[in-house]
Amino acid sequence: MNVLLFDAFSNMLLACLLEPLRVVRDDGRAKVDWTILTHANRPLRSSSGIAIVPDKPIFEAPFCDLLLVIGGDRFREDAEDPELHRSLQLTRTAGAVIAADTGAWLLAHAGYLAGRRSTLHWQLLAEFSETFPEIMVVADHHARDGRWITCGSAASALDLILEEIGLRLGPAARFDAASMFLNDPARPSAGDLPFGGALAHPNPRIRRIIGTMAAQIEDPVGLAEIAKSSGMTLRSMVRLFGKELNTTPGQFYLNLRLARARELAVGGNRSIAEVAALCGFSCGSALTRAHKRVHGLGLSSFRTANPSRIRIQGRS
Repeated sequence: MNVLLFDAFSNMLLACLLEPLRVVRDDGRAKVDWTILTHANRPLRSSSGIAIVPDKPIFEAPFCDLLLVIGGDRFREDAEDPELHRSLQLTRTAGAVIAADTGAWLLAHAGYLAGRRSTLHWQLLAEFSETFPEIMVVADHHARDGRWITCGSAASALDLILEEIGLRLGPAARFDAASMFLNDPARPSAGDLPFGGALAHPNPRIRRIIGTMAAQIEDPVGLAEIAKSSGMTLRSMVRLFGKELNTTPGQFYLNLRLARARELAVGGNRSIAEVAALCGFSCGSALTRAHKRVHGLGLSSFRTANPSRIRIQGRS
């Protein structure tokens, strides 16, 4: 993957795109790496003043399946820069292109989005539509049109990259990537959303069910009881999860408990038996079997392979 940055880019937006991919990489679900590139190969500073230099010149960038184009606050100046077309030549060989923040403006100015559905940061939508009437501007979190994908804010970027992980690697990988943003279920946020924005779902029934599961990690309850507390039958809940999340309630609940188990295993000195008790498993062997069945290796092996990896929860 290649990441093309422009001056005064958002650190938060960059992190929202890369951190979920980092989790997928660390979990061993896919070989994911990236090359940081900068417009015109120049050293840049983020919008908060953090300096960054490219890993290599653009002309040495490898072929990539995915290119991230992250525009910055100086997008109007960058759009008029004669070097813009040379920097955006990367788009021609990328399997797919995600343009985030003002990245869509730069692509539009260079003529790549004519006739396509596109979006960008909501504060610029009206101006974007007036400036580029040939583009089908949509007021949405993100827009897909073939291999061209556009989004605006950091929150939209996070939702988009989680969706992309789900499409490419499946719902279990999406869940694992999203779990790094899990809030403490003992202190739920307003609106019964224990997952912050990472797993926010437009269906309130899904949110209630996930909230119940998140609050019952150590002492799991039966699926029938969860369904009843959410005002539906077990059969209806199974259909809902299949339609909305492409998985079963039982598998989702198990993934949630295993994600918590991995956090405890790599973030402290607890024994596997202690981790099992904190995640609702009868013993360490039961936890190991479940983890191996879902992830292909036991929890002890996972901890050995990731001795210093610590995820920070609750960030978005």
